[in-house]
Amino acid sequence: MLTSLIDEGLICLDLAAHDKQGLFVELAAQLKKSGKIADQDSFMRDLWARENLGNTGFEQGVALPHAKSEAVTTPAIVVGISRQGIDYGAEDGLPSRLFFMIASPTGAANHHIEVLAELSTKLLEPDFIPRMQAARSKAEVLALLSATAGTKAAPSQASRASQASAPEPQDRSIKAQINTLKQHLLFGTSHMIPFIVAGGVLLSLSVMMSGKGAVPEAGVLKDMADMGIAGLTLFTAVLGGYIAYSMADKPGLAPGMIGSWIAVQQFHTGFLGAILVGFIAGLIVNQLKRIKLPDSMSSLGSIFIYPLIGTFLVCGIVMWVIGAPIAAMMEGMNHWLSSMAGSGKVMLGAILGGMTAFDMGGPVNKVATLFAQTQVNTQPWLMGGVGIAICVPPLGMALATLLSPKRYKKEEREAGKAAAIMGMIGISEGAIPFAAADPVRVIPAIVAGGIVGNITGFMMHSINHAPWGGWIVLPVVEGKMGYILGTVLGALTTALIVNALKKPVTEDEEVTTADTDYQAIEAEGEAEVLAITACPSGVAHTFLAAKSLQKAAAKAGIKLKVETQGANGIINRITAKDVANARCVILAHDVAIKNKERFANIEIIDVKTKDAIHNPDGLLARTQASSKVA
Repeated sequence: MLTSLIDEGLICLDLAAHDKQGLFVELAAQLKKSGKIADQDSFMRDLWARENLGNTGFEQGVALPHAKSEAVTTPAIVVGISRQGIDYGAEDGLPSRLFFMIASPTGAANHHIEVLAELSTKLLEPDFIPRMQAARSKAEVLALLSATAGTKAAPSQASRASQASAPEPQDRSIKAQINTLKQHLLFGTSHMIPFIVAGGVLLSLSVMMSGKGAVPEAGVLKDMADMGIAGLTLFTAVLGGYIAYSMADKPGLAPGMIGSWIAVQQFHTGFLGAILVGFIAGLIVNQLKRIKLPDSMSSLGSIFIYPLIGTFLVCGIVMWVIGAPIAAMMEGMNHWLSSMAGSGKVMLGAILGGMTAFDMGGPVNKVATLFAQTQVNTQPWLMGGVGIAICVPPLGMALATLLSPKRYKKEEREAGKAAAIMGMIGISEGAIPFAAADPVRVIPAIVAGGIVGNITGFMMHSINHAPWGGWIVLPVVEGKMGYILGTVLGALTTALIVNALKKPVTEDEEVTTADTDYQAIEAEGEAEVLAITACPSGVAHTFLAAKSLQKAAAKAGIKLKVETQGANGIINRITAKDVANARCVILAHDVAIKNKERFANIEIIDVKTKDAIHNPDGLLARTQASSKVA
């Protein structure tokens, strides 16, 4: 179909346009010149109407603008190649260089869908995109379009030279895929944390109150221990299940949970097995969902067919293929951890301590704490060090404000008091206000403190039986003096370093301005810009990002509605009416967003929570720029 819709008169080898508007005008003019459309202005209006429903820019420098219009007299595709690249607002943020503008008449029901499907197939062929972008003749473009999958048109010398110097687009694709996998992992982790916290603390308290150093065998304390064991037994199934849920929605939940349960309970694969099984389950269910079911059976897919077949396939892979190898790997890792001493513990303590302190509850912190938390039954000494590193950042900054108050503004000194309380109960996020205001000085200081505290805990053989940090867990810590000393040394290290780097505030800096007044929009259909914030723990970063965006919106006079997907579930939910009346949505997240399909027909600005916390003005400026282009 493609070659029947394209001729040499519909190929632009070197576009002059430098922006999206100019691109549309140039390509539409080519359609008009070839007699494919009767009215260029009418077609342009329909083209922009479609574009405003959702950006048609994709990764690897490709864009597929299209429209069904009464102005189209003959179905056609005009191909454009931009040598300098055009900022099209693509998902990966990179300039677009290859454009296929599809013109479909309003009477052709599925014409544009069929063309898009065929184009998508071509775009997946190896080397097709870079060779098209490098094409130097119209004949070469037509040859590439007409070549069937598995065959290659001979590239020209200019094309080969351009390919040699062109960046490899697949690297960006791999990076994007890795980022997506990380979001699925953190989504599973965020649902797992309450299970290991509740289970670990209840079990540890029962052992502590029994006074025997063993799991109680009778009475209320045994019941409490059973509650804790249940939480620590279930968390791996929850981890695997919600990774699969993040990837494949509800049909992935049963295969992920059941497969993870079998991997952990029968093969003792530990949390690594649960993670792997979660990804396998999500992948398998997504492939099953690609199978077209008869209309009479489509309603059974999500609740019967996909969970049933998915569970069988995932469990089969665990039982007959990967279970034993992963179990052997986990056993080897535990032997290695058990045998670790001296310089090995120092190195591991430095890595885990630095990671735990680095982003104060963010993704890097979660990787380190997850490693220790999931080993709390077999290697509780890991939490002995990591539990210290968790509380060092806020306690260190609180101590810094006490030791040298002249280096901090009034509101920072007040934040120091709150940080002290948060540090004692094991919430790293208490240091975020300081890091957000002065990251260059604060982050190195808290990382150094986290390393010192973690290493001290390891070397003094502190053992923490609860998968949490701070002094709130001291009742279930063995080697309490080492744990306390590690906390003090880590906090003191942070305080001394940050105070050595910071200068005293001037009188002008000490004068504080009133916080920007803002009012959270909750009513339907009032907001011009929407936002969703979500972080792995669903606590500090989620709400800090929301607050930063709301303050910046109030200052800029923008009506903004923010939905938070946090530890308390979805708050201030964005509705269909909100989406219909807004011009774009900001997704500030470190985990996969729930119900993202709501925004299929609205422009999406996809960023991390740290971008919303540190640069809310810039994000909101992007929303205004996009509306001007439209």
